[in-house]
Amino acid sequence: MVPLKKKFQDLREKIQTQSFQENRGLSNEVGYYIFDYDPEKELYVRGEIGDIIRQEKAAPTGVTIQVFNLFTIMLTIVDQFGYREAFIDLEKSNGITQVIDWMNNIMEMNEERNLVVQYISDHLNKDGPTIVFITGVGQVYPIIRAHKVLNTMTQVIDQIPVMMFYPGNYNSVRLQAFGELQEDNYYRAFHFE
Repeated sequence: MVPLKKKFQDLREKIQTQSFQENRGLSNEVGYYIFDYDPEKELYVRGEIGDIIRQEKAAPTGVTIQVFNLFTIMLTIVDQFGYREAFIDLEKSNGITQVIDWMNNIMEMNEERNLVVQYISDHLNKDGPTIVFITGVGQVYPIIRAHKVLNTMTQVIDQIPVMMFYPGNYNSVRLQAFGELQEDNYYRAFHFE
């Protein structure tokens, strides 16, 4: 695996290029990338993402980087329904498996336009070039799975480059959360190395 510091240097360079910003040179594939990393480096990754955002604001490049944290989105949706306390009680009484089932039903995670993807779509910058960063994958696991977000998001967001920061491994075929837990296959994202 490429050292994390080097991956972030490469990411900073890549997001500055017009070809990346415009999804060019991808052989008609959607511009989805998975930036995998050792889960133990989570705080470092958060810091680097924050630095990229601060640099982008300090020296505007003509592109907007929007960060969507899956945990924040999940809580926003749950709070809109008024279910936060109910989910806390449900986990205490029935365990996490019941919470996962109910949460996936409420957020329509098996639907093409689930509420997570709809939230991202509704809040996208429409006023110029945009790059989307998806964070919080580890914070919502196992309630929301990365492959479900990516699989459904490609149906809605296909012209904007998307970089998902993934605590685990991705080998261009399979996602492995935290380097140990297998998720379903996901074939459409490029492995950012």
